[in-house]
Amino acid sequence: MRVLEPPTDEIMNYRGLSVYLKVAENTLRHWVMKGAIPYIKMGSSVRFVKKHIDAWMEGQSKGVKKGSVSGGNK
Repeated sequence: MRVLEPPTDEIMNYRGLSVYLKVAENTLRHWVMKGAIPYIKMGSSVRFVKKHIDAWMEGQSKGVKKGSVSGGNK
């Protein structure tokens, strides 16, 4: 059995980003079609820049405060 490791390259394809984010490639294709995730088009190929994806993920965080260790009292 082949184990896929998260990509360390700066630019990823659907398969690499799927492994990195732990989501299905079809989900990524849907997000691209909706314009919900940052991507670049290279001819007919779609590629993802890791630093753009990391920044996008930071913007997706909801309810998480910096420096928060536990859920705390509400």
